[in-house]
Amino acid sequence: PTAMGSGHSSSTSYAQYKNDFELVIRATKDLEHLLETGFGAPSGKTVGLHDKITAVQRSHDLSQESVKKLRYLVTVRNKLVHDHDFNALPDRVHFAKSYDLVEKELKAKLRVSSSSGGCVIC
Repeated sequence: PTAMGSGHSSSTSYAQYKNDFELVIRATKDLEHLLETGFGAPSGKTVGLHDKITAVQRSHDLSQESVKKLRYLVTVRNKLVHDHDFNALPDRVHFAKSYDLVEKELKAKLRVSSSSGGCVIC
């Protein structure tokens, strides 16, 4: 397993986790970290991931496709954590690929923003 925030996260690395809970929690923690540190999403115990997505969507013009995937990932996470009867991913490969695609777009957006001299978190 890779360390959190190590920058090495792809569907291949996330798919290595045999436990759905570990896969989902690690992926969404990395997503949350990227939204906060790379895009200036609000942080704190009262700010949920859906709120962070909305903030970044507005401030950084995320594509509708990315927003849809982000919301899917967070909704699955919330169901897995809070719904007593939801204890496994319905499709692990789809979850991991969705994360990978979103991560690639977010990181590409960061690279474009930093290479153009724009402030990502302004």
